[in-house]
Amino acid sequence: MHKLIEFWRNLRVRTKFLLILLLAIALVSTTAIAAMRIPLRAYDEQLYRSSSQTITLFAEQIQSELQNFEAISYRILTDNALQKNLSIMQNSPPGTVKWVNANTEVSKRVAYFSLWFSNTVRFQLKTIKGSSYNQFFGASVNSDKLTPEYIDRALGHGGRLVWLTEEDATPRLLLLREIREIEGLTFNTLAVMMIEVDLPALVEQYCRGMTQMGSPLLCGIYNDGVCLYASNDAIRTLDAGEDGYTRMNLDGQNVLCVRYTAANGMKYVTLVNYDQIHSTMVVFTGITIIVIIVSTVLALFISMLLMDSILNHLWILLKKLDDFAACGKPVSKTDDPYQNRQDEIGRLHRHFDRMTRAWDRMLRDKDKQQRLLQEKQIQQLRAQVRPHFLYNTLESIYCLSQNSADQRIAVMTDALGKMLRASLNDKRDIITVAEDLQVAREYLRIQLIRYGDRLRVKYAVEESIMACRIPAMTIQPLVENAVHYAAEEMLETCVICIRGSAAGDGVDIVVEDNGSGMDEDILSKLETGEVRPEGLGIGMRNIHKRIQYAFSDQCGLRVKCVDGRTQVIIHLPDTRP
Repeated sequence: MHKLIEFWRNLRVRTKFLLILLLAIALVSTTAIAAMRIPLRAYDEQLYRSSSQTITLFAEQIQSELQNFEAISYRILTDNALQKNLSIMQNSPPGTVKWVNANTEVSKRVAYFSLWFSNTVRFQLKTIKGSSYNQFFGASVNSDKLTPEYIDRALGHGGRLVWLTEEDATPRLLLLREIREIEGLTFNTLAVMMIEVDLPALVEQYCRGMTQMGSPLLCGIYNDGVCLYASNDAIRTLDAGEDGYTRMNLDGQNVLCVRYTAANGMKYVTLVNYDQIHSTMVVFTGITIIVIIVSTVLALFISMLLMDSILNHLWILLKKLDDFAACGKPVSKTDDPYQNRQDEIGRLHRHFDRMTRAWDRMLRDKDKQQRLLQEKQIQQLRAQVRPHFLYNTLESIYCLSQNSADQRIAVMTDALGKMLRASLNDKRDIITVAEDLQVAREYLRIQLIRYGDRLRVKYAVEESIMACRIPAMTIQPLVENAVHYAAEEMLETCVICIRGSAAGDGVDIVVEDNGSGMDEDILSKLETGEVRPEGLGIGMRNIHKRIQYAFSDQCGLRVKCVDGRTQVIIHLPDTRP
């Protein structure tokens, strides 16, 4: 699957479009061919209903004839003369006058009833004591078909009729019925009758009638899985199967096979000629496929022309990209055919053209900035002479103060020199807490000499946090603000305390003084513009932003007033190694 995806990704856009188009055409063509089956299926359904109606009518006629046989058997069963004489033969010894007379009368009644039958092979009656009476029709074989097995089948139904199918070289349909004594309601068994129906003759009689009406019928009739009748040998090879219809090829002929089960349980199978319909379907399918092929070729040809008309503009854009990558020359505004084009291709070209011009402009601006930076660096090199001159001057003052034994001037000069070196020579943006605290110490050495007993300083910074990282010149400006806004404005002694320790989520360094204090929300007021950033405000806001830029928005300054003392808290991440 991965290889297939890679293969698809690496295909050209034109090939991808053609494959997508071919897929769409194949889908539509398959749907169209499948949709062709819908009307053919509907026609088959209509043909099946028509054939089903015909075979139903035919089956009802056959069933009506079989019901006539059932009615005749009932007439025979209830005939008074037959009942009387069979009863006499049952109760009289054979050979007596009464028995002989009764036997003659039974023979006459059997001959009489045989006149009622049509489409019959034989009519046979056998008494319970073995006397047999037979009437044969047509070319039937003169034999006793009412065997003990058939008699037992008839006796097991209490006088109700039984239809049997005899599977032989010539399958037979037999009606069996027990004749029971009605007089006195004794229901003693007197005899058993059998009627063998000539079903082929009966069926062909109705087939001829349907042929004369213009509806020739090829059919087969099954009962209990035995084929009792078949119009030809091809139909005889078919099984009964389930009700419904099936298209099939039988002896090289396309037919629609319709199966129907009548109310009496007989299965009827009929064949409808399907050759003409099949030929029409083949021609129609062939024409449809030819139309689809021609339409596909035409659609591909037109689509390729239209796709090329679109892709040509993309190829032009690709050439622009290659040319720009090779020489970096921007696309000129003049002679731009895509300036007024409003589709996606026009937008792509316009955006790319503007991008090349913007890139060229940015490169030119960068060159200008580079030249300005070089000039500034030269100026900075020239300006470096001044700090060196200042350092040398301070060294000279320090040596003179040592010679004159004035330690205050020496200490101040030494501290000032160290501060200048730290602020001017060290170009690092991030230093350790120990280094930044040392700058504040040097500053306070000078201020302690200046203010004397009016200023006291306490240090309580844990040694463990000295290696933490902090932006350069962070603590000293805050200490300077404390001196400026506390010591200068107070008559009593100003106490400045610098503490540092690990907090829960980082490190806190606190610069605390006992001056007049400030608002705890001074930083938020500076951000919103409620307080104008002057003097102290500018320094605090810059320090706060520098800490956030260096680490994150969770770090920075925080102001608290506790028991008349102002605390400026520097919150840093815990960066101890």
